[in-house]
Amino acid sequence: MSDDKSLSERELLGKVDPDPELVSLREQLSEALSDVKRLKTQVGDDVRLFEAVRSNVEILEPYPRVSIPKPTLKHAPVEAALILCDAHSEELVLAEEIEGLASYDWETFEQRMASVPEKAVELVNIMRQGSPIKKLHVWMLGDWFVGQILPDELGWGSSMPLPAALPRASMVVADALMRLASHFEEVEVVGIAGNHGRNTTRPVTKMTADRNWDYSLYLIAQAMTADEERIHWTLPKSRVKVVDVMGWKNALTHGDICRRTHTIPYFGIINAIRKQHDTRRRTTEDFDYAWMGHWHHWGLLEGEVIICPPLIGHSQFSQYAVHERAPAQQLLAFFSEKHALMSMWPINL
Repeated sequence: MSDDKSLSERELLGKVDPDPELVSLREQLSEALSDVKRLKTQVGDDVRLFEAVRSNVEILEPYPRVSIPKPTLKHAPVEAALILCDAHSEELVLAEEIEGLASYDWETFEQRMASVPEKAVELVNIMRQGSPIKKLHVWMLGDWFVGQILPDELGWGSSMPLPAALPRASMVVADALMRLASHFEEVEVVGIAGNHGRNTTRPVTKMTADRNWDYSLYLIAQAMTADEERIHWTLPKSRVKVVDVMGWKNALTHGDICRRTHTIPYFGIINAIRKQHDTRRRTTEDFDYAWMGHWHHWGLLEGEVIICPPLIGHSQFSQYAVHERAPAQQLLAFFSEKHALMSMWPINL
């Protein structure tokens, strides 16, 4: 009864004989809170999101087939792998915030993504002078968005809201794949989710793809390219996926499985990859090479770990946090059955 002494007369009467309208409102609030709790468990469930927008996805028409050049020499067949990562499509890098050393916005993202297929095909055709190259692997290693992983007051600048960037970036990616497919007999696409696309403020170890906007982009781009029979998709739910190229095993990951030990954590990366080998020993999921993005840096460690450069290029992060210039590049690699990973060429953007 001591608590009731602090109540007003109206509040006290309300407890004894509650107003019907108040009771109704409380019931509605309880139901609403239950709905919120239920919906929170579905937020970021990218399969549900994709099913909701499937009917509005525009399926792109395939580009006209381009005749594949015949080699002038008679070397063994080669397969190419194009690695796309760290586009941060809607991120805004203002020149005045980085001493004029770089800039980036949505238009820059579109221009660079348009250049990637053109330059990749040009480099492949150089290699085709010596060997037939009919198959292209496209490894997309995540971070297509700067995303919403930071609180608003700590968030990075963006050129548009994430909901607006998602369908537009999906269209850009789908169009790039369609352009590439016109120059190859087969295009094998693998889509790995990054860390910036997640919709949780803290990293998670479960449902990393289902709670990630990168996975949404892949699902939408997959639907957009449905009429191009040469494009085949693999969308793993795991943080690492081992894929075969001409008998050589490649572990694909975004790179955030490696713990930061320094601005560029070479020891942390090497240690993580060694432990991945340990967990896979005597299984079919061990690998010869590991490919990752995330670190906005191009590097080769111990001859088997390839850190891929970012499409976004130099930014406030690389200038003042990593203290390393990050040119806007993507990688194009070539494999042969006999010689394994033969070469890596940068696509300068």
